Amino acid sequence: MDTATLILSDAVLRLGSIRAAARALERPAATVAAAVARLEAALAVELVRRTGSSLMLTLEGARLLPRIEALCGLSLGLYRGGEQRLSPAAVSLEALSRLNQVARSGSIRAAAREMGLGQPQLTRQIAHVEGVLGYAIFERGRDGARLTPAGVAAVERIRQIETLWREIADAASDRFRRTETVVRIGSVVPLGPESRIADLLADLAANWRSRHPRQPIFIGSMIAEELLTSLKRGLFDVVFLDVERLPEDLEGHLISVSPLTLVGPADQLKDLSGDDRAGLATLLATHPIALPSPRSGLRQKIDPLLEALFGRDGRRAPEIVEVDSIPVILKLVTRHRFVSVLPGASLAALDPAVARLELGSDFSLPLWIAWPRGRAGDSIQRQVLALLRK
Repeated sequence: MDTATLILSDAVLRLGSIRAAARALERPAATVAAAVARLEAALAVELVRRTGSSLMLTLEGARLLPRIEALCGLSLGLYRGGEQRLSPAAVSLEALSRLNQVARSGSIRAAAREMGLGQPQLTRQIAHVEGVLGYAIFERGRDGARLTPAGVAAVERIRQIETLWREIADAASDRFRRTETVVRIGSVVPLGPESRIADLLADLAANWRSRHPRQPIFIGSMIAEELLTSLKRGLFDVVFLDVERLPEDLEGHLISVSPLTLVGPADQLKDLSGDDRAGLATLLATHPIALPSPRSGLRQKIDPLLEALFGRDGRRAPEIVEVDSIPVILKLVTRHRFVSVLPGASLAALDPAVARLELGSDFSLPLWIAWPRGRAGDSIQRQVLALLRK
């Protein structure tokens, strides 16, 4: 880790945008993005999550933000000009720690011996750090290396940086050890307790516990777009996706296909059939529609139906309210006379005032298990597949 990474990452976390941080610090956006990635890797945690064109702090990012801000402030204070210097050159925390060791020993030679380094190597590193910071930290003499007045303040900052970084780095080591042993399963959000996905995940968790009692399993749910991003970043070992087809960089198996169903007020659906396109179009045009956002696999299957009914130009497009929560969508349907399109398997029990209409085999939702291409031989993928087949 280095001071520049902390300073750049802090700007991103505070401003909520890589581009805004890049402009403020006068650095390329790619450099700023790489800094955030390095810090996330070092801490073994996701700090920000992309939401449209901006970034949002994760819960862990929000928790760590005060410490990262403190590390940024201490790092900036090391440089001549302090807070006035927008984007200083990087100094590794390891190099700063070595300066601290020299200050404790009072001698470059003694510190080099304690750290198992050559004295010339350590002397060159001190000179480099002093050159980057813009002032002398030590006065060399026959009796050793004494701190300059500026060096006294610098070493105090370095000690505070070491303490803060050790606190969050030790926690990161624990997280890394846990994530190395935990099997991480990602899934699209189950569409209610009766859904096929809920059954599958519950059975998988129970069977994994029986077969692998010393290897815990974690199951996280999110929409398809977030799952794909998390899988590529290595946050999951395998994922369950409700997409039409897998991206080219993934491989996997088709688990099931669930027919899609139109749900809405019973008095409006009683005289309709799935083949009555004109009737369906009239219903959808006269009632608000609650649908998941385009980031979900389910919406990707619904949009072709809307295009078939209203055309690609959208001139007769119905009113759509986007909600990435199936329970909320069902409440809109049952309480506020919305209509929606959902997998039939998630609708075992409905309010008497609500009816459903099968849309036919052309409109169905696949469910895949997937992982990065080339990893099918990994032990975790094999074991999960074996339990699913069982």
